[in-house]
Amino acid sequence: DETYRKLENELQNKINELKKSIDTQRNAADNENTQYEAWKQNLNKRKEKYSQITDSFDVDKANISRGLDLSKEYEKLQLSNPWFDENYRVEQSKLFVSALGVRKQFLYENRKNIKAAISIWRNQSKYMENKRLINISWNWINLTIPVISSTFASFSRMLKNIDENVLGHTFVDEAGQALPQAAVGAIFRSKNIMVVGDPFQIKPVLTLDGGLLALLSKSYNVSEKYLSESASVQTLVDAASQYGFYTKGEKEEDSWIGIPLWVHRRCKYPMFTISNEISYQNLMVQGNEGYGKTGWYDISGKAVDKYVEEQGEFLLKKIQEMAKSNPEILDKNESDTIYIISPFKNVAYRLARKLDEISFTRRENGKVTNIGTIHTFQGKEAPIVFMVLGADTNSKGAASWAVSEANMMNVAATRAKKEFYIVGDKKLYMSLGSEVISKVNKVITAYSKEHPELIDENTDLGSL
Repeated sequence: DETYRKLENELQNKINELKKSIDTQRNAADNENTQYEAWKQNLNKRKEKYSQITDSFDVDKANISRGLDLSKEYEKLQLSNPWFDENYRVEQSKLFVSALGVRKQFLYENRKNIKAAISIWRNQSKYMENKRLINISWNWINLTIPVISSTFASFSRMLKNIDENVLGHTFVDEAGQALPQAAVGAIFRSKNIMVVGDPFQIKPVLTLDGGLLALLSKSYNVSEKYLSESASVQTLVDAASQYGFYTKGEKEEDSWIGIPLWVHRRCKYPMFTISNEISYQNLMVQGNEGYGKTGWYDISGKAVDKYVEEQGEFLLKKIQEMAKSNPEILDKNESDTIYIISPFKNVAYRLARKLDEISFTRRENGKVTNIGTIHTFQGKEAPIVFMVLGADTNSKGAASWAVSEANMMNVAATRAKKEFYIVGDKKLYMSLGSEVISKVNKVITAYSKEHPELIDENTDLGSL
């Protein structure tokens, strides 16, 4: 009996151990099953999130077809906007608004730091031994005001205590007009530079004669790329850009420009055609389909310091005539309808005085705003533009200078959104052998044949 009892106890112990082992294995299996279910749920969530992402970006064949398609014709390719559609724009806007909310909250939570940064910035002289604090204060201010505008002249004063590579991004607009040396301080202080400009429009205003610049360039063995009448911030950044375009079709260093934006959206034909023909080798693409008016008012006379009274008198009568059907032209409470542009300061000055007679001339802080030289109107636009050439046979040299390069005519033509007219002695200017004038006249002549109803060259206005 004792033997059986002992055997029974051993068997019972083994049964208990087996039960315990089974319970342990069952618990382990339950844990693994729980982990599996959690993993499965997590996987389903990831799948759902992936589906949402793919749906939001429309990752399908239709989206791929909206990508960059280099097989398109040149004009269609330039007008296309790959990978960017209305849905993308909506989501981008939502993200921007959300980001503003995050920034607003961040600034609120750190308002004491911002206040301290302003105090440091206003009292920079006290922190000259620890300029790092000045740099930090600028970063706080720039975070609060993300976009800060300045001229180059003000830039050097405003950021005189800021070190190299402190600014995140600096954007230079109208860089084709900026002297290279003007941007040195901004470039020095910035991590990234982007310049936007057109070397085929207004060149930088120089205080030294071009001949003297050439002499200095030769004497000190400095390339014309850095020291010449045409050197600008735009041309230097173009030269340094790894991406760009040879305008002459040949790999000549002086024809290299940066990334060209070929689509033009301001002017109608033929202003677009004039600009494209004289400055851009017909590579621009029209993004503003439509036909405007043009013409060359052939008016000659004796010039006094390039100003021809007959041209001024004609313009006065012409504007009076136009104002009869459009009174807003003479209403100074309305935006500018007409710009009058001349290559010469005296012509612009005399025209401003002349057109005071009909209250056309507009002034702001004593400065004429709707009549002037090319530099007055860079970056501006108006429905109608008159280009008054001035000069006579006794001032051929000045006339030749005015049309020796395409820049001035290009700027004048591209200020006009709907109508562009030239006022000048046609015989004189056609006799100068100017390629610019020849091309402009060719465009106007061709346009007059295609759209005679849109040409106005009538100079007989009678008495108004």
